[in-house]
Amino acid sequence: MTVATDTLWDDLSYWSEPAEQAFAKARRAARRERLLDRIMGRAAGLASFDEAVGGTRLLPESSTQRRSIQIAEIVGSVGKSSLFTRSFLPKSNRLKRRWKRAFAVAHGLRGYQSIELYEVAGSFYVVDGHFRVSVARVLGFTTIQALVRRWS
Repeated sequence: MTVATDTLWDDLSYWSEPAEQAFAKARRAARRERLLDRIMGRAAGLASFDEAVGGTRLLPESSTQRRSIQIAEIVGSVGKSSLFTRSFLPKSNRLKRRWKRAFAVAHGLRGYQSIELYEVAGSFYVVDGHFRVSVARVLGFTTIQALVRRWS
């Protein structure tokens, strides 16, 4: 017996053109954000987890919790802070393929897998799921499901 699938949702190529348009819009917004940051003298990239904990004696807690996180509370990255602006907009066209795929998955029936975050003093840093956070922000999501490990 064959299980029927909904090709509209499961065929990621269906979302190619809308994803292309959304990516182009995100790149324009990234350029504006970076220019404004330069004018205002603000840091242009995401906060780095290593810089946030550097020199401290923070240790990860042993448990991980699945939680719904406000996307606005995600401020940085573990290892990929140079790829996105502080608003998680893509800084380079080299990110297009993966970004478009995350966009297509966001519109699918299965949705996103939970992202992985580290929490330090109430701020969140992405371990896994940078593109999902970027697309979720562009699409106007306010929360995202995450597996969170606290550092204290």
